[in-house]
Amino acid sequence: MGNILDYLTTMGLYGQLTLAFGLVAVILVLTYRVFFVIYYPSNLPRMRADKGISWNTVREQFNTDCLSFLNEVYEDYSKKGKSVLIPVFGPHDEVILPPSSLAWLCRQPDNVLSSLDAQIDSIQPHHSLGNKFAYDPWGGMLIKTDLNSAIETVCAVLNDELAAAFSACFGDDCDNWKEVDLFPACRIIGGRATLRFTLGDSPEGRRLCADEEFVKSCYDVLDGMLDTAGAMATSLKVFRPFRGPWASRPMRGKLQDLAKRIEPLYQERMNILRGQSTEKDSKPQDLIQMMLQYAVNERPEEANCLDDIAKRLALSNFGTMHQTIITLHNLILNIIDSDTEFDTVSVLRDEVTNVLGQGSDTTSKQWTKAKVAAMVRGDSVARETLRVNSFIGRTVQRLVVAPEGVMTPDGIQLQRGTMVSILAHQSQMDEASFKDPHKFDPFRFSREREAAADEATGQAGLAHLSLVSTSAKYLPFSHGRHACPGRFLVDFELKMIMAYAVKNYDLEFPEEYGGKRPPNTWFSGFGIPPLEAKIRVKRKKVV
Repeated sequence: MGNILDYLTTMGLYGQLTLAFGLVAVILVLTYRVFFVIYYPSNLPRMRADKGISWNTVREQFNTDCLSFLNEVYEDYSKKGKSVLIPVFGPHDEVILPPSSLAWLCRQPDNVLSSLDAQIDSIQPHHSLGNKFAYDPWGGMLIKTDLNSAIETVCAVLNDELAAAFSACFGDDCDNWKEVDLFPACRIIGGRATLRFTLGDSPEGRRLCADEEFVKSCYDVLDGMLDTAGAMATSLKVFRPFRGPWASRPMRGKLQDLAKRIEPLYQERMNILRGQSTEKDSKPQDLIQMMLQYAVNERPEEANCLDDIAKRLALSNFGTMHQTIITLHNLILNIIDSDTEFDTVSVLRDEVTNVLGQGSDTTSKQWTKAKVAAMVRGDSVARETLRVNSFIGRTVQRLVVAPEGVMTPDGIQLQRGTMVSILAHQSQMDEASFKDPHKFDPFRFSREREAAADEATGQAGLAHLSLVSTSAKYLPFSHGRHACPGRFLVDFELKMIMAYAVKNYDLEFPEEYGGKRPPNTWFSGFGIPPLEAKIRVKRKKVV
C-alpha cells in the first residue's frame, strides 16, 4: 500500500486526475456492460448474419425498407418455427418469435414475460406523464371490467355526436361536391366520438366534446406523448433517465392546458360523487365518471388532484384515440377504393337500412348493442381493413423480466431485459391462410359468416371471424389476456361512424387519383396511411 501511495505522490496532479478519470471510465463501462447490455446466446440466429453483413448495415437495411426486411424475416424464420434477432428503430434489437410460439407466449406469467413493462419501454409514459401513471395504469382495467355495463349508453352518446362532427368536417351541401383532407377530418370525427364516450354524458361533457380547442388540446397531449416516445426510442437505455426530462419538457404546458380545460367538468362530476349536484338527471354513464368513482374509492389522493385526473385522461386518450383514427382513415379509403368492384357503399347502405329501418337519420334511439352487432358486413369491412392495413408491424410484445430469463419453445435461453414479439402484418398476409391475401376484399369474412348463419334466427355464425376476435392469423389487437381491452369500443365506433358516413354522404376520390387510393407506406415497422389523402363528399338528400 505504501508503494502505491508513493507512486501516486510522484505522479503529480495531472497524472492523478488522468488516473482518476480512467478509473471512473472503467467503472462506467463495466456498469453499462453488466446492467444495460443484453447478451444474446450463440444459438439465436441474427438476421442476415449468415450473409456476412455487419449488424450496423443490417440496421440500415431495416430502416431503409422495413417491409421487405420483415417479409424476409417471416419467410426465412417465422414460418419455419424459428426465433431470430433483428434490429429495430434506434439502437435497439428485438427477438422475433414464430407464430407457433404464440400460445406459449400468452401463457407466460407477468413475472416472467411482462406486457406492462413492454408497453412502458415502447411508450415511455413515465417520462411524459410520471411513474405512477405508467406503472399503475388502472384506467385500462376499468375499460376491461366496466365497459359492457355501459354499452347501450355508449351507442346513444356516440351517435349523438356524429351528426355535429360530420357536419363540421364534411358539410351539409346536397348539391355540390366538397374536397376534404381526410386525416384531419378523421381526427375530428373519431376524436369527438371517442371523447363523447369518455366524458360526454353530462352538460359539461357535451360542451367539451363540441369545443374544437379542447379536442385540439387532447391531441396536443397525445402528440406530445408520441414525440417523447420517439425521442426515447433513439436513445440507449443508459441515457434515457437523463434525456427523458429534456425530451418530455413540452408536456408540462400541454398537460396544464388540458387540466385547465377539464376543470369545470371535474368539478361537476366531483359534486355528483359528493352528493352536492343540483342536476336531477341520473349519474353519467361514461368513462370519466367510472374513473372518478374508482379514484374516490381506491386512489383518493388522485381523485382530489385535478392534474392527476388530467394525466389519467391523457393516458386513456392515448389508448382510445391514436390507432382508432388511423384505422378510420384506412377504412374510409378502402370503402371508396373497393366500391367499383364490390359495390361496397351500396351494400353497406342496405345493411344499415335493414338494421335501423328507413330514413336517412340515424338517431340515438335507433342504435342498440344488438343492432351494432348485426352489422356483419360492416364488421367484415373493418376487420379486413385491420388485416390488410395494420399499423403495428410487431405485436404481443413482452419484456423478459424473470431474473433467470426464459427458454423459448425452440430452445433459446433469453436474458432478462430482452424484448420479444411476433410479426403481425406478415401473419395476416400469409397466402397459406388467406386467398389472394394482398387484395382488399371487403366482404371476405361476412361471406363465410353469413353462409354459416343460424337457420332459425338468421344470426351470423363463426364469431371467431368478427372484428374483435383475435388469433394467430389476426393480431391488430394483440392476443390473449393482454389483448387490447378497448377493441370493443373500437368495434362500436368504427361501425357507427361507417354507418353514418355511407347513409348520409356520397363518397369518391378526386379525379386525379384515377379511382385508386394512395398506398400506405412502412417506416420503422409501422404501417403509415397516406396522411395527405383527400376525398370528395356530398350530402345525400333526404328522401
